[in-house]
Amino acid sequence: MIRFEQVSVRYDGTDRHTLSGVDLAVPEGELVLLVGPSGVGKSTLLGTVSGLVPHFTGGVLSGRVTVGGRDTRTHKPRELADLVGTVGQDPLAHFVTDTVEDELAYGMESLGLAPDVMRRRVEETLDLLGLAELRDRPIATLSGGQQQRVAIGSVLTPHPKVLVLDEPTSALDPAAAEEVLAVLQRLVHDLGTTVLMAEHRLERVVQYADQVVLLPAPGAAPVMGAPAEIMAVSPVRPPVAELGLLAGWDPLPLSVRDARRGAGELRERLASASPPEPPVNVNANVSIAAPPASPGPRPGRIARLLGRTKAVEAPGPADPVTRVESLSVRRGRLEALRRVTLTVAPGETVALMGRNGAGKSTLLGALVGMVEPTSGSVRVGGLAPARTDPRAMIRRVGLVPQEPR
Repeated sequence: MIRFEQVSVRYDGTDRHTLSGVDLAVPEGELVLLVGPSGVGKSTLLGTVSGLVPHFTGGVLSGRVTVGGRDTRTHKPRELADLVGTVGQDPLAHFVTDTVEDELAYGMESLGLAPDVMRRRVEETLDLLGLAELRDRPIATLSGGQQQRVAIGSVLTPHPKVLVLDEPTSALDPAAAEEVLAVLQRLVHDLGTTVLMAEHRLERVVQYADQVVLLPAPGAAPVMGAPAEIMAVSPVRPPVAELGLLAGWDPLPLSVRDARRGAGELRERLASASPPEPPVNVNANVSIAAPPASPGPRPGRIARLLGRTKAVEAPGPADPVTRVESLSVRRGRLEALRRVTLTVAPGETVALMGRNGAGKSTLLGALVGMVEPTSGSVRVGGLAPARTDPRAMIRRVGLVPQEPR
């Protein structure tokens, strides 16, 4: 279905090729996973399939990429739209319309499909990806994970023969990621859709892949093979494969289930093994007295004579650097946050967890002043972020968003 023939790509202003010597074929009806460290050219390789490279990105492409017999050098992305569906790393750059339902229908409208076919496919996709409750929502009000699901849905409705996905689960919570991967499995197995996907969270995807393509370094020739074989030589691999490598298992496990199946012998070896002897301490007979605890500040001479010594009090807890009290945020009819209360102490690390759309990004935005509370209060370093000059807040708090643009 997809054929790369000695493909190389070099962008203007660079002295080396981003891709070099790519010569491989992706069979029809398979899910092929593209892996490798950051910066090795995975997104560029995906872009050559959809025609975005070089027609929109620029650069020089040598060799040939064909998709369903169409040469991407002579066919621009709009001429491949009925054959190839693409979802990039940034969902916002993908959207054309304002609402969820309109976005799901847009691709089919461009292809001139009948209205009844469009309605049926929109309903199917809304149910498949858990988007039914969001159908009338403006896309700009969705969370990053919700936007990613809409972007995936918008390329599924035209029923392309090839899906090109660049980190499609990066912004999804585990449950939503499983739903998306289940949909992809169904498309591959039931409809014969060809999926070429790049993903950093390999523990989610590698067990579903038919084959894996490894890009080991920028400009290096790719290696293609069975998932377990590639994971054995890949510089990036999921934790369960790393465990299998340390345990000497062959083939490497690709899921926890695989690891449990292969761990029987290891469990027996560990059960019969004796714990190691503690190291001998050559200075065992030498006792070292612990230094006496500091009694704290010594009271003055008059206080000692009169017996007016004062007990030393332990230091109390540090004042919180961040305090949120009964914070609520509304976006039109949507209540994004409801009566959130928390404190963060100096030096403390807090993990913020929740499903897509639960309000995690909204809460972070409130902490830096990008979102104004509807009710309640937010204090960071003693200041209210939404009412403080950004030049003063930047010395106290910084934000790295989902899309660092």
